[in-house]
Amino acid sequence: MSTDTRQPVPYSEAPDYPTYEQAEFCAEDFRTGAEGAFIRDEKWAKYERQPNLVVLVTELQEGIFSIVAYPPAGFEVAYADDIEKRERFRGWILYYSPIAESWQLLVSSQEVGMDEFIRLRREYKAE
Repeated sequence: MSTDTRQPVPYSEAPDYPTYEQAEFCAEDFRTGAEGAFIRDEKWAKYERQPNLVVLVTELQEGIFSIVAYPPAGFEVAYADDIEKRERFRGWILYYSPIAESWQLLVSSQEVGMDEFIRLRREYKAE
C-alpha cells in the first residue's frame, strides 16, 4: 500500500474504475490466495488501483463474490448536489463455477444502479 496520503477525487474528474475483466482478475486472485492484495482476511481482500482507488473483494457465500471499487478518500465536491450525480463506486457480483472453472456475472452496479446493487449485495450476503 502506498504511504502517500490519499486525496479525494475532484468532482470534475471520473475515477479510473476497473473494467469488468480487471474486477474478475481481482476475484480470481482472491479466490486463489489473494497474493496481489495489500491487505486480506479469510472473507475479503483489498487491492490498490492507483493512490485514489481501492478494490474490495468479499466472499458473500461459497462461490459468490462481490467486487467493489471506490475512492477511499471520497470525492471533493463544490456543492452537496454534485455528489448525487457521481458514480460513488462501481461494483460487480460474480459467481465462480468450479465445474466449468469460469466466472459468471450476476449483478453489475452499472446495469442495476447503486441502490439496487447495495440491496442485492446484502441479499446475497444474508443467504
